[in-house]
Amino acid sequence: MLRLKAFICLVFLSFPVAAEEVWFTSTVTRVYPHGDGRFVITFADDSASCTNGVDPKYHWVKVGENGVTEEGLNLMFAAALAGAAAGKEVRINFDDSTSSCYISRLFVIY
Repeated sequence: MLRLKAFICLVFLSFPVAAEEVWFTSTVTRVYPHGDGRFVITFADDSASCTNGVDPKYHWVKVGENGVTEEGLNLMFAAALAGAAAGKEVRINFDDSTSSCYISRLFVIY
């Protein structure tokens, strides 16, 4: 019986932890593009759910991460810049399972 309980515990512990979608809203302080097409957004406030050690916290947008396509990346880049230029809040949805806090979608609050 003890072996059965140990086996059941081992099976449950071997399942990967599911990522949680986190929504976060703040004003953009930086939009930082990289040469390979990915970019970083930083905000005036930090999300407690984003675990990277950078100050301010980096939220990444990268093709292939969290369902992002090249077209989606380009649209999010344009929306992030528009929100930043207008001084409006931007709301993002990101994956908290990695410290890269990969964004899957965003919108500007007008």
